[in-house]
Amino acid sequence: MVDTSQALKIALVVVSGAAIVSNVLAVVLFAATKQLRIKYYGFAFNLILGDIVAPASILLTAVNFPQAVAGQLFVTSLCAVELSILAIAVNRFLALTITPPARYDAMVTRGRMLAACLLIWVISAAIIVPTLLYSVLVARMLQSCITLGILLITAVVYCAVFRKISRYTPPLASTEGVRADDAVARTRLRQTRNLMITFTIILVTCFACWIPSCTVNFMIYFSGKSMSVGPQNLLILSRLVATILMFNSLINPFIYWWRIREFRVSMYRLICRGRGNADPENDVVTLQTMQEPEN
Repeated sequence: MVDTSQALKIALVVVSGAAIVSNVLAVVLFAATKQLRIKYYGFAFNLILGDIVAPASILLTAVNFPQAVAGQLFVTSLCAVELSILAIAVNRFLALTITPPARYDAMVTRGRMLAACLLIWVISAAIIVPTLLYSVLVARMLQSCITLGILLITAVVYCAVFRKISRYTPPLASTEGVRADDAVARTRLRQTRNLMITFTIILVTCFACWIPSCTVNFMIYFSGKSMSVGPQNLLILSRLVATILMFNSLINPFIYWWRIREFRVSMYRLICRGRGNADPENDVVTLQTMQEPEN
């Protein structure tokens, strides 16, 4: 009979494997779709990368990869995911704040976004790796504090963006140039609202999946010797909360599919090609999906 620890290990490996497959598919769809291969989704791509690296590090531990290295990779990638969600809100806040829109486009180039994505990983390592110098319990407590801090800051920034959206007022001038800028601003406003709703859902699921991990880490740390947690129980708790965190990485691609129309269309086209349809553009499901109104 399989014990609880072994069952959780199997569940963790299965969920991690499924998370890798779903996010690799998301990478393929983002890379293959012109409408998604834009800087508007730059930090979303970085988020997907983090959702691949985190479960991959779990699978590395299952094949006897050095646990210290895999553990550092795991916590660093989770931090990169959280910072990427924050970066999406900061980016859209700048898009609404910097006017005219052409000025934002000149400032926020693809090269700078790529540099920002790399910087997110550097910052994540710089924040998380030093915590590993302490004992396991202290490290987990510090990592939980850092995680909650990042998520709370992210929530505040998201609220600021939604407030910016609600208070948008078109310019009073009626010149041709101003009208053109206003049209671009309104389009960007609509795109930002849709994107922010999507990643607010992702932020909420991230909160929900991190709460059990943070709660367990705080309980074990602050209870001290009054709470008898043996090595086996600690292993069970660790695998349980890791499985929940990997479930977060698993469901994100389904949120993309639900909320991003171009993502759905691209997936249907991929399915049609797999079925041998020479002209997936004429597939009824694809055309119906393309005609769906924006949420």
